[in-house]
Amino acid sequence: MKPSIFLWLCTFQISFLCISFSVKSVSSVAHSYSDHCYSIVPEPVPKSEPPVYEFGPFGPSQSGFYYSDGDFRVVTANITRHTNLFSFYTTAVRQTDKDGVFMIEGSFELQGLLESVLYGSGSSQLSVPPRVPPAVADYSNPFILRLHGFWSESSGELCMVGTGSALLQEGTLLTPVAVLKLYNIKTSSSITTLITGTLESLSPSNDNNYFETISILMPPQLNYKFTIVSGDSVDEISSESDFEENFPIDSILQGRSFCSKFTSLVFRNVFNLQYTGCRSSMKCLPGDVVIANLPCSISLSAINCTDVLKRVRIFLKFDDNIKHSRHDKRFDPSTTLIGEGIWDDKKNQLHVLLCRFLDIENSWSNAHVGDCTTRLSLRFPTIWSIKETSTIMGQIWTNKTEDDSGYFENIVFRSTENHMHALPHLKYEYTEHYRVRNLCPEKKLGRNRKRRYPSPNSIGMKFNMLVESSEGRTGWGSANALTVNSQLYMHARLIFASIRDDFSKPTGWEPQGRANISYRIDIKWHTPPKLTDEDNASIVPDEKMEITAEGIYDADTGGLCMIGCRKLDQPLGNASIDCGILLNFQFAPVKGLENGGYIRGEIKSIREKSDLLYFDHLDVSSVAYNREQARHTIWTMDLEIALVVISQTLVCLSVRSQFYHSKRHPNRLPFTSLVMLVILDLGQLIPLVLNYEALFYHKNDQGTVLFQTGGWLEANEVIIRITSMVAFLLYFRILQQAFSSRSKDGNGKGLWFAEKMTLLVTLPLYVSGAIIVLLVDRANYKRDIVLLPISPVDYWQRSTLDDLKSYAGLISDGFLLPQILFNIFSNSRENALRPSFYIGTSLVRLLPHVYDLYCDHSYVEYKGTFIYANPAENFFSTVWDVIIPIGVLLFAAIIYLQQQFGGCCIVPKRFRWSESYENIPMVSES
Repeated sequence: MKPSIFLWLCTFQISFLCISFSVKSVSSVAHSYSDHCYSIVPEPVPKSEPPVYEFGPFGPSQSGFYYSDGDFRVVTANITRHTNLFSFYTTAVRQTDKDGVFMIEGSFELQGLLESVLYGSGSSQLSVPPRVPPAVADYSNPFILRLHGFWSESSGELCMVGTGSALLQEGTLLTPVAVLKLYNIKTSSSITTLITGTLESLSPSNDNNYFETISILMPPQLNYKFTIVSGDSVDEISSESDFEENFPIDSILQGRSFCSKFTSLVFRNVFNLQYTGCRSSMKCLPGDVVIANLPCSISLSAINCTDVLKRVRIFLKFDDNIKHSRHDKRFDPSTTLIGEGIWDDKKNQLHVLLCRFLDIENSWSNAHVGDCTTRLSLRFPTIWSIKETSTIMGQIWTNKTEDDSGYFENIVFRSTENHMHALPHLKYEYTEHYRVRNLCPEKKLGRNRKRRYPSPNSIGMKFNMLVESSEGRTGWGSANALTVNSQLYMHARLIFASIRDDFSKPTGWEPQGRANISYRIDIKWHTPPKLTDEDNASIVPDEKMEITAEGIYDADTGGLCMIGCRKLDQPLGNASIDCGILLNFQFAPVKGLENGGYIRGEIKSIREKSDLLYFDHLDVSSVAYNREQARHTIWTMDLEIALVVISQTLVCLSVRSQFYHSKRHPNRLPFTSLVMLVILDLGQLIPLVLNYEALFYHKNDQGTVLFQTGGWLEANEVIIRITSMVAFLLYFRILQQAFSSRSKDGNGKGLWFAEKMTLLVTLPLYVSGAIIVLLVDRANYKRDIVLLPISPVDYWQRSTLDDLKSYAGLISDGFLLPQILFNIFSNSRENALRPSFYIGTSLVRLLPHVYDLYCDHSYVEYKGTFIYANPAENFFSTVWDVIIPIGVLLFAAIIYLQQQFGGCCIVPKRFRWSESYENIPMVSES
């Protein structure tokens, strides 16, 4: 009992010391308030009354941004690289014995990447309980400071001191001590109000807890007054050209509140920019905004919003083209504007007055808002045309003159996403009737009038496609129908009609006629892939092409002919759009289960080759896909899964028969080629190792899985791995028995000689074959492009590992070659292999090639799953699918003849071993 009492006393003493130390640290920080904050807000005496959780513009939570010119080393670089956002949580607000001075308690926290909206609607959050900060920092909150201080309502200054914890990436836990100083915290705020300040470390500079001073910028959130934008000043900030017909606010809201609708429709969108008259880099962006590359898009985010007055306070951010990471959410005041907006019910537009952040060089502690000369208007156009198909569009301009500093030309912006469902009364005007009539002549019907094509209102009119240029460039794209005749193409409403028109068996062919139709086509180009040192192909996005087209679709012939306009990212001369494009597509016929085909077509320029806007023609192909094909594809997947399971079961039965054959005839075991057994064993082991995680880990790849299988595919995958493991163990057992029996056999020396000769022949043959495969594949380098019915296009690049795996499959196909050579060198006629074994295994090896040959000549296979005939595991083509089965059957026939008439029966007599030489190795050592 004494040791237990002693350990208990030691533990109690250590705990007491730790508590005493922590209390001393917090107490010392609390008492140091007067040392660091007395000159800002002298320390009063707090009153003992229930706390509240708001003060000035601060609610229970307030977000802001920080900037560090030095090394913020107490926070991992993975956090500061992508975001500079912090949150201040108010945990208690109490009055003091001095009027207008309040005691504030709260926590200063840095977070990782936030998925939620940065700012709310600006409404009061009195009902929200205060947040309790974590005891120590963790990976979701890597930096936490628990602060205590005082705020002066009259001066607007807040000073707080405290300590906390910081977690570095390597797991080191630090205990930083700091003082937070904030200025300009007023009870009411306007557009020019900006809270600034600093966070300074109180640790010595040589201490691990020390960090460089960071500056802070916080737009006030609560008690905000919309002062500049009022009903009387709307005309002052509206554009003189705002005469277009737009949707009224009631049509946009559709029963929802102003703030919630704008949050989902506007503030979660990205807008592409078009510079109307930008001739000098100094006259392209507001004020002194400088970005390495001229931005091509902007994004808007809400700070405050009010439903009653339909007013909003926003951030406008110019997106730098260099930043390609979607995780990059850093706030940069030099590329961001802040403004107030109001909805104009007369013009049906949102008018916004925008201001800049000034004095932000090197530090944000002296930043302020000014230069409110930038204007923005945003509207929802009611009419679309071939040159304009944006749900939301607007413009940015300045009220400065061209000679003023900070002047810039008007900028037009358009939404990148078309929310057609949000604007049900949208109209489309066809403006290219004349050119369509001249360039798209009507085709005559063929002899076979029973061919039916997709209805213009069917879901089959929307398709993904592969695009190839005459220069060898490739890309993928999508074609989305916008309107059919005078109605919007809403495939969600027409599912029932689509199923009825396309998939039911018609009683007779009926003409469907021609229909006016419009499309939006988006193409993303890819640069040719380059192999890295690891032999992995990388496809880097290069540029994109956006085309709006209108024309005629003939439902009787399946022909779609349109005139198109493409938007130019960088205007050429005075042109910002190119409408000299002709598009032709031919849809595949709809024929129940026989409708597997491709949509093929071309996109070409009708301009002269000398024109700057001319481009070479583009070939387009796409999978024609509908409900019957989905059923057929699922049926094909089920068939392939069944074939794989049957094949592996047949392998197990074949090797099981050979195993029992060896047990019944142990004297025949030495005459089994060890090289053959090693090849068969490795053929089961390598796929088992490469896919070992399938037994224990469910991989869910949303980019490649076409259908939800409800676990059927995963269950069969586990069955396949289990049967592979059983086959591997049986092969290994036969190999072990053959090796042992040959070592004990009296004629073992002669058999080992034959085995060595077999290895000397097969090893150089296999190595030279591998070298030839690699050289041929590299000389004829080409990536396989696979069309998928769900995703636009799948780029499958054969790497060196894929080539070697396919070659290993070829070696497995010829698994009988080592046994044939062994029989020749040993001139054996023993029935070492049971017919059910080598015939069954040969069938397993040749069936995938027969299946692949059947698929290529019977129907269009929707590749991408490769469940059974996988090109990464063997060579599959029309030539290989003929050569390999013939070779497999030939090897099986040779084995049969050798076991009947001797190993040298297939060798001409002049090349056979002489009887005397043949019997020398067979002499017993005794």
